Amino acid sequence: MNAFLTTLLCTLAATALAEISPNIVGGSNAASNEFPWQGSLQVRSGSSWFHICGCVLYTTTKALTAAHCLSNSASSYRLGFGMLRMNNVDGTEQYSSVTSYTNHPSYNGNAAGYPNDIAVLRLQTSMDTSSAAVGTSVWLLVQRLFRTNSHDQRMGKTLWRWKHPNNLQKVDMTVLTNSDCSSRWSGISGATVNSGHICIFASGKSACSGDSGGPMVVGNTLTGITSWGISSCSGSYPSVYTRVSSFNSWIQGQ
Repeated sequence: MNAFLTTLLCTLAATALAEISPNIVGGSNAASNEFPWQGSLQVRSGSSWFHICGCVLYTTTKALTAAHCLSNSASSYRLGFGMLRMNNVDGTEQYSSVTSYTNHPSYNGNAAGYPNDIAVLRLQTSMDTSSAAVGTSVWLLVQRLFRTNSHDQRMGKTLWRWKHPNNLQKVDMTVLTNSDCSSRWSGISGATVNSGHICIFASGKSACSGDSGGPMVVGNTLTGITSWGISSCSGSYPSVYTRVSSFNSWIQGQ
């Protein structure tokens, strides 16, 4: 069963030239300006740009995403913010080329559970956060919550990719303890949950292709970066995220 995890992450990281799963499992439309730090990591193909992963703006010139989303040169990518609808121009969009990026030095895409699946992206163009559609305030609250595993029964919200429907999607799910998450994944080879992970679950709801690198939040607090889950997007297993609070020092040093 280990192959299903590898296949999922390869799909999430390499969707620029192929049609991907249209699943948005249990989501609803986000409102305009509701998530001003949500971004789209895009890769060029010919003269067009294609969404491959989500990202999160945490300063006007830096963003977070999943390390498994990045394998090409920095010049291959751009970031888009202020985007409520992927296939429409709303006048709130801002874009920037990526000058460089750094994957966590201990990220290992071949290891069970894809440990340390986080990366910092550096933007060529500073984002204008005077716009209500683009902001970084979520980062200011990161260190307040979730430094232990005792956070069951809180509600985590994760934001899904723009694909059928066109509007940015959101969904509420329950944060699990890591021990509960591990138990739910037991018996699946390679599905290893460690202290650098945080999990959320609701039956019939799930992250899916294209969601990688996007945020999981509790209130306005960024708690997770979408990392991996079940390839069927069935909502039968927890969705697993990189636990942001475990990487605060590394992020702030970038």
